[in-house]
Order: sequence, then structure tokens, then C-alpha cells
Amino acid sequence: MKVLIDRLNPMFSKDYKFRDAYFFATAAEDEEHVYKKALSGLNGWIDCFDKAKLKGYVFCGGVTMGGEILENAKLKEAYDMGAGV
Repeated sequence: MKVLIDRLNPMFSKDYKFRDAYFFATAAEDEEHVYKKALSGLNGWIDCFDKAKLKGYVFCGGVTMGGEILENAKLKEAYDMGAGV
């Protein structure tokens, strides 16, 4: 997310084309505060862009190893959200 913010901040003063933002994240921890902090940071950044808004998010906690998410229903949720864009 830091790279996203750093790369897109120069767009602030321009007529940027992006409007809808989606947040997809995984983490080893599965506690509610984990994604809420990341989501709060993203929302704070989005608030700086009047034409942009957060349209949706999917968080999948409890992912600690490669491929582990393949067994999680959140993967389909993320896929379905992306397919609707």
C-alpha cells in the first residue's frame, strides 16, 4: 500500500482517471483490528482525492503460507468482486 500511495500522490494535482478503489489484503493474523488499521490508512489517502472512493474490500486473515488462500472462501469473494468491475 505504501508503494500505491507514493506512486499516486503526484496525481493529486492532475485530472486523474481513477475513481473506484478496491482493497484486497491477506495477513497471518485474523483479528478485526488488523484489516481495520490498513483500511483506515487507505481511506485517509482516498479522502485526498475528491473523485475517488472505496467501492469494496476483501480481507483474508489466517494466511501464513504460499497457496494457503486457495482453500479459503475469501478468494472467491475477491474474484467475484473483481469480475464485477
